Amino acid sequence: MSSLQQSVRLRGSAVPMPTARDTVSLRDGRPRRASSLMRKYEAAALLPDLSIAYDSHVAPAVALFEEATTAFARGTLIRTVRGPVAIEDLLPGDYVESSEGTQPVLWIGSTTYVPGITDDRSTLASLARITAETFGPGRPMADVLVGPAARMVMRRDRLRALIGQDRVLVPVADFADGDRIVQVSPGGPVQLYHLMLPRHGTLPIGGIEMETYHPGKAISKPLPDALRGLFLGMFPNVGLMQDFGELIMTRTTRDVLDGLIAM
Repeated sequence: MSSLQQSVRLRGSAVPMPTARDTVSLRDGRPRRASSLMRKYEAAALLPDLSIAYDSHVAPAVALFEEATTAFARGTLIRTVRGPVAIEDLLPGDYVESSEGTQPVLWIGSTTYVPGITDDRSTLASLARITAETFGPGRPMADVLVGPAARMVMRRDRLRALIGQDRVLVPVADFADGDRIVQVSPGGPVQLYHLMLPRHGTLPIGGIEMETYHPGKAISKPLPDALRGLFLGMFPNVGLMQDFGELIMTRTTRDVLDGLIAM
């Protein structure tokens, strides 16, 4: 993966690669699209011998792949044992501070948001900007730009009686209100990232607890063999879907959360 190997960083030469919009004529004579949107994804993984494997993959622009690579924008500061580090400067093997304690980064994935490069199967149509002090003083200190895969912790005391825990993970985009959290469509490319730790957890991003990568329900969801193989090929340090481990808390949506609280 030349862009990673040359810079020894996930620095963003990855560019979404839409397939040609080929069409075929059916019996009714109307053209239909014969191909779906593809993206280029980059990954860096920590191997058992502590070496780092770099690779690039062209895969469908669908949630399975996009959610692994579209949480945090370039420039997002990650708290590490050596201080704050921009996510594009992190390497597998670096130790970061998480809700589950200090953990090494096992895997970093990346792709690029490009204006207008989307379709009805893609989740990467826009980004979300969390404005300064949306959640209180210093939370965040400055604006934070995130992608569609970003989820944050929401706490509600009433949840404990309902689901046995007082916090859940909810997509940041669900809280877009046009004021404090704003959906944005930048005019140029934006490099996006996600990272995986040995144990699923959260990271303090600008004073906001945000989720580390986990494929979630995809672990048990039936997938075509070719698609599963393509996905696992992005994770040379993972053998089976079950090897991703367990989620530490429930994922939900804002609508479901509001409905539970209103009960």
